Amino acid sequence: MKFLDKNLSLLIVLVVAVLMLLPFLGLTDFNTKGEPREAVVAVSMLKDGNWILPVNNGMDIPYKPPFFHYCIAVLSLLTGGVNEYTSRLPSALSLIAMTIGCFCFYRKRLSTNVAVASALLLLTSFEVHRAGASCRVDMMLTVFIVGALLLLYRWWERGSHGVPVLAVLCMSCATLTKGPVGFVLPCFVMGVFMLLRGEHFWKTFFKFVGFGLLSCILPLMWYVAAWIDGGQQFLDLVYEENIGRMTGTMSYESHEHSFPYNFFTLSTGWLPWTLLLIFSLFAKPWKALKWRKTGEKLRIRIMQIPPVKLFTWLSFLLVLFFYCIPSSKRSVYLLPCYPFMAVLIAQYIEWLWTSNHHRVLRVYVCVIAAIAIILTAIYGVVHLGLVPDSIFHGKHANENIAILHALRDTKLDFTSFVLMLMPFVTAVDSLFLTYRKAMRDKKRVMAYCLFMPLVVLMMALDGIYLPTILNTKSLRPMANYIQRTFPNEPVYQYVEGSVMHFFGADFYLGDTIDQFEKPVRTTVNGKTVVEKKTPSKGVLVVSEQQFKALADRHTDYNFAHVATLKGRVSELKDNISFYRFSMKTK
Repeated sequence: MKFLDKNLSLLIVLVVAVLMLLPFLGLTDFNTKGEPREAVVAVSMLKDGNWILPVNNGMDIPYKPPFFHYCIAVLSLLTGGVNEYTSRLPSALSLIAMTIGCFCFYRKRLSTNVAVASALLLLTSFEVHRAGASCRVDMMLTVFIVGALLLLYRWWERGSHGVPVLAVLCMSCATLTKGPVGFVLPCFVMGVFMLLRGEHFWKTFFKFVGFGLLSCILPLMWYVAAWIDGGQQFLDLVYEENIGRMTGTMSYESHEHSFPYNFFTLSTGWLPWTLLLIFSLFAKPWKALKWRKTGEKLRIRIMQIPPVKLFTWLSFLLVLFFYCIPSSKRSVYLLPCYPFMAVLIAQYIEWLWTSNHHRVLRVYVCVIAAIAIILTAIYGVVHLGLVPDSIFHGKHANENIAILHALRDTKLDFTSFVLMLMPFVTAVDSLFLTYRKAMRDKKRVMAYCLFMPLVVLMMALDGIYLPTILNTKSLRPMANYIQRTFPNEPVYQYVEGSVMHFFGADFYLGDTIDQFEKPVRTTVNGKTVVEKKTPSKGVLVVSEQQFKALADRHTDYNFAHVATLKGRVSELKDNISFYRFSMKTK
């Protein structure tokens, strides 16, 4: 019982994290290009036995190092095959591990209340939750970067003696997940922290250079093996994905934005908690703050900041600064900011409570409760068939009608019914507690009202609403059509551009779709020459718009149209046509 009492808060965080993530990972089919593009790498590893540089989609070598794909492959071996659940499981486990690790770190150094609140903030923020339930490398990269930072801080706390082996191992795994950023970022942040705490510059510099080099030993073994296997093609890809992405010199456009984009994505990534921060501005909480005089030297003021507070702020700000440098910017790049921002927001919420800004918190609870009640009511109306198809018009009418029919026709079992009802019940309960005078000023009651409606609402979204909606955009039907119509024929794809393929169809067909125009590299007089090799016959999968240009280039082929699938059936958001082709006889 003593152990349970001491670790009750940890158990609560763990149970909430597991319930929010693990039950729902396999309910949604792949419906974007990103997830199957990563999952098919694990498929090709298990299919061909190449764990160094597997080739998928007929020509692609992986764009990222293999640690994430290793995890998918190993988990899939244990469960019988690669599917949506096993593909997303490494990300979910990474988020759970990061949440627990940050909770334990900050419970020891700040307080249990802040640690619990920051953990729940992390689990319920839009960007983090989405990344934790996706088959993408970003959440696994984040857990290793954040883990390295926490372990480096603990090493500094203990006198910064010797080598922080676990931190170096985390940086190695991060580098094996997405490249050199895995060790550059932790060393950069922790190096700046130690310098601001008065450490000698060159001593600190050489320490972190050494840690960076140590963390490169394991990744270097893979990079050398992959270079031997992939040659110049692999080196070109490594340069483009790392140097080219930082300098904006990639051969294709890759999410190029100006630096304000990062601030926009942070504000949307923290939804719905961004609403609380906005509401608090109208309460003018800053009037209660006591601003310190600026006469002191900056160095003295920094030294007076508690170390863990300085570390938290630097981890947030320096990661944000680092990702403002490259022209390529995506919301998921900023994921390492979120655990540290969660701590700062948790402290801000606690300050709002202790400084008697209770009304701000109550307004936020009312808004979230209203969203939960309205969402449940809308689903009920749709499920009862009270919304006619005729309300939809225009370009996306068919897609919207498909979603409407899915929401209306999906049968609710007992679990789904409970998931649907819980947000409504919890929202009504929170409204009652928030405005009941005898209860509303109790801290634990407010904590329940802040977090519980959002937790169950996100569970309902993941368990009912999103799978029902997104499965109408599934990439599986095209694969089923190919398997049913061309069961024993070789299938080839053509998509204009080297970075786009029919990733979803290829995944669901077990990585059996090859390329119609397949690049073959040969060395002539010491130079690499790329030629496009084409098959003699088979089935061609091509977008309706791109077929004419392809046929005009290949007048030596006969193309016989078989069918065209209308609507959004692929990553290209275009109608997809199928042709049987054969080379003309001379």
